[in-house]
Amino acid sequence: MSFNDRTKRGIILAAAVLAGLISFWLALLVLLLAALLIAWGQEPQKTEELLGGLPYGPSLLKALAQIDLLLSSQRVEK
Repeated sequence: MSFNDRTKRGIILAAAVLAGLISFWLALLVLLLAALLIAWGQEPQKTEELLGGLPYGPSLLKALAQIDLLLSSQRVEK
């Protein structure tokens, strides 16, 4: 099975959280972020539809895109 970049970053985040649990709530937050990145990498359209339907969904999608850009190895030129 081939993983795209978002999925790989999500797996890396999940492994980092499991390897160094400092705070339960911080670990839970980062694990949730990792799960969202993995889901977004595997099924982008369905994930965006699901998150877009939630309260503050568009803001959540923008934040997730910013985190993805921050974690991405590719730099976007403006």
